[in-house]
Amino acid sequence: MDRLATVSTPVYEARSAWAEPTVDHRSSLLNRYGPPLAVDRAALDELLREAAREAGVRLVRAHAKPVAGPDGGWLVPGLENPVPVVVDATGTARAVSRARLRWHGVDRLRYTIWQTRPADRLPQPWSLVEAAPDGWWYSAPTPGSERLTVMQVQDTAGRAPQLPPPRTSERLAHRSLPRPAAQRVAVVGCAGPPWTAGLVAVGDAALSVDPLSSSGLRHALELAGPASEAALGLLHGDERPADDYARAVRHAFLKHLADRQFFHAAATRYQTAAFWSHRSDLEHMRLADAQSGHRSGV
Repeated sequence: MDRLATVSTPVYEARSAWAEPTVDHRSSLLNRYGPPLAVDRAALDELLREAAREAGVRLVRAHAKPVAGPDGGWLVPGLENPVPVVVDATGTARAVSRARLRWHGVDRLRYTIWQTRPADRLPQPWSLVEAAPDGWWYSAPTPGSERLTVMQVQDTAGRAPQLPPPRTSERLAHRSLPRPAAQRVAVVGCAGPPWTAGLVAVGDAALSVDPLSSSGLRHALELAGPASEAALGLLHGDERPADDYARAVRHAFLKHLADRQFFHAAATRYQTAAFWSHRSDLEHMRLADAQSGHRSGV
């Protein structure tokens, strides 16, 4: 926990301007787990790698290649013998599993990230999510600094980043945003199933969710146990743990789609705008397709 504190900062209140222009305030004081944490993901990943090394894991930076033939396995430069099972933890790139696992794609969103300063130097240990006609905005304290992380999420076919909506702009003292720190694409979907002989997908390679939920890391951690049991089962020729893992991923995906549908519908003031109407029109169909097992690629 001490290590985690070095790469995170607590968020004591969640604020939202979603269904109405007024701001809803939700304190974390009654949360039995304590306040949520805003995490520096790159720093957290390094901590996880360090913890794995301390547990006896050998870190090898190389590309795994499948072995042709009946015995299968994977060749990893630096290792003498083929590896029988590979775990794909390459995120939404799905570098290992993209060509081997079917994917049910639901949506693609573009998000732009800025690192900037708030309106004043006083601590702002709260997050803000705000709906806008062309998408939604999120801002929260940046771990280890006095800066804010500001994110805009919109359609991949949308225009260039827009001006922040009123509440976000007020938080920034109505200053112009600096040059974006990053622009990425968020994919909403899941592998179905997230495994095949000699391969198990984990994290975003197995289940990638809408940034609105802030649950990608939580899903990865919750499903890590079943994923490791799946990999161990495949090592010993037992596919039952892998099937259990597939059901857990599918359950998490369907719950995410239902929650996503609820929150999109709640932004009633912008339902006629293209970003929101597009998702409202297709949300029922996508959820029904996912429940029936239909799979498509995005």
